[in-house]
Amino acid sequence: MSVPILLGDRPGDAYQLMLLAELGSGFLLAALVLIAGSGVAAWRAGRREDRSWAEVGRRAFVAGFLCVVGASATLLAALVGRDFTIAFVTEHTDRSLSLPLTVAAFYGGQEGSLLYWLLLLCACGSVALASARHQVRLAAYANVFLAGVALFFLIVLVAVASPFALLPVTPSDGVGLNPVLQDGGMLVHPPFLLAGYSAFAVPFAFAMAALAGGGEGRSWIALTRRYALVAWGLQSVGLTLGMWWAYHVLGWGGYWGWDPVENAALMPWLATTAYLHSVQVQERRGRLRMWSLVLVISAFLLSILGTFIVRSGILPSVHSFAVSPLGPWFFGFLLVAVVVSGAMLLRRGAPPGVEGGRDRRLPPAEPAQPAPSREGAFALQNLLIGMLTAAILWGTLLPLLSGMVGQELVVGPDYYQRVGAPFFVALLALLAVGPVLPWQGLGRGWLRRLLAHPLRPPGFLGSPLWAVLAMGLTLAGLIVVGVRQLAVLVTFPLVAAGLATCLQEYGRGVARWRARPWPPPSARRRYGAYLAHLGVLIVAAGLIGSHVWQQERQVTLRPGQSVTVGRHTLTYEGVVDGVRGGHPVTAAQLRMGAEILEPSRVSYPSLGQTVSRVAIQSTPLDDVYVVLTGTRGSVAALDVFDNPLVSWIWAGAGLLVLGVLVGNLTRPEVVAEPVPARSRAPVGAR
Repeated sequence: MSVPILLGDRPGDAYQLMLLAELGSGFLLAALVLIAGSGVAAWRAGRREDRSWAEVGRRAFVAGFLCVVGASATLLAALVGRDFTIAFVTEHTDRSLSLPLTVAAFYGGQEGSLLYWLLLLCACGSVALASARHQVRLAAYANVFLAGVALFFLIVLVAVASPFALLPVTPSDGVGLNPVLQDGGMLVHPPFLLAGYSAFAVPFAFAMAALAGGGEGRSWIALTRRYALVAWGLQSVGLTLGMWWAYHVLGWGGYWGWDPVENAALMPWLATTAYLHSVQVQERRGRLRMWSLVLVISAFLLSILGTFIVRSGILPSVHSFAVSPLGPWFFGFLLVAVVVSGAMLLRRGAPPGVEGGRDRRLPPAEPAQPAPSREGAFALQNLLIGMLTAAILWGTLLPLLSGMVGQELVVGPDYYQRVGAPFFVALLALLAVGPVLPWQGLGRGWLRRLLAHPLRPPGFLGSPLWAVLAMGLTLAGLIVVGVRQLAVLVTFPLVAAGLATCLQEYGRGVARWRARPWPPPSARRRYGAYLAHLGVLIVAAGLIGSHVWQQERQVTLRPGQSVTVGRHTLTYEGVVDGVRGGHPVTAAQLRMGAEILEPSRVSYPSLGQTVSRVAIQSTPLDDVYVVLTGTRGSVAALDVFDNPLVSWIWAGAGLLVLGVLVGNLTRPEVVAEPVPARSRAPVGAR
């Protein structure tokens, strides 16, 4: 189809443009049929452990994925071609919108973001099912649950919120993208966050397959851990980019407001964080099997809960869509998922029973080791993260629950900070102590190693006194320079101790593997995890510093007047009016040394909105953050912040993601599955 036809420049083009909507709808219907058939074939394969039917189910799933790709390509063509016969295109683009933001409008609205979610779900599912083909029963049941999730999204897209719905009258131009979304952050934050949400379905599917097919042993771990780590990494990037975008766009001087939608994205990340640690205990010691299953399933359920909050609009949020008919659908899907997964967990954890000639319950847990051990630290960390997630969930849902029984109650950021602070401190302490604790409890030599001088080889690399030394020196240094805030005096020494522990572990690794050009896969996974720990600790330092030491000044200045915030002085030089991207702009010019900062306000007359654009000057130690709140002639009203250590948050998040990549660039473990003999030949027969 040629570009002129897409642009609708000739008579009869309206009918040809309508073909895009029909083509996209046809792709979705075909995907629905194929995915449903995939689930049926996979169910039969799982029940009979039939490799042929399993392959039929997998190929049908891949074919459905290709149809979803076709629907996505059709919607992109309609967006780029400004096909205003389609309601979604009209509501989220206009002719003045730049090409990158026009493409980003694909996931900028309700229907398109659901299609994007489905696209990524099918892509991740296709890759996961292909890598699990050697485990017929497990892969088949995983196919069933992936098909079930994808089928729900397809039903919603076909019957409730089609991105290809047509308008009765074709307008000459569209409404345009929300001005707040017309920013570079729109190109990166939603894709990663939605990718994380959709990827949580893959480990969930394998966990449910383990429960359904009795494959909860090592094969489930090997096939699930990698995809849980991928989902966790994508969600980490999405959360960080969301913080960065809020910091650069919303103009309130912060990056996390404990908004219901922000909390909804954080909770599955916390649950998966706990799983990635509990699964190590399952691998090494054979414990926490049921808990690992619960965590993987909870992460997916929390992601669906977050989607329900965003799509329904039942809780006030700057991120949520307006109230829509999708809310009841997602609530119903969430209820079904909770009931099915809960019933399967209870069934598998029930008293011993035999079904079909083999034990169908999870193996009993081994006796627990004493708490001062690596597995004890992991169990305590899981408990703390679980309690923190529950506290965030309670605060998020409180307005909804209290409104159902009487007066609506709302908690603010103070609630989350007060409740979360003890968990935050305890988790920092575990980051410092946990890695130096041995598996299976403290042995006889542990006390001698603890008392060994940290500088005396060869045992200095294993001495926990490095962490104690770093903590003491940091505390002394803070007191000497005049720091008196209790939050800093408690947390910064713990951060230093955690950093010392991570660096100590790297030192041990270098000493152990210095004869090798590249450490083995197991070591790469371990040291990737420690690199992620380093990133978390640096992020923690940034969070603490920016929260405790932030300074703000709200001022009204005339040209030539100055304002001082922190160690910085800014001189206001005047107001400049102009046009940016076809929209009127009013900018204030402020000089800070040799730098010029220009916070501005951009007007969108057609939408009746004005959006602030923040000016930020960043250094490794702090950010100067300036917001233009209004002008009157040459007088400017400004909100000026000094935000210490914010750049540490972005740097630490980068290390965390690098750790995920390093730990995930190992060859997947392949667990062989016994193949039944085709005939009952005698032993030794040829």
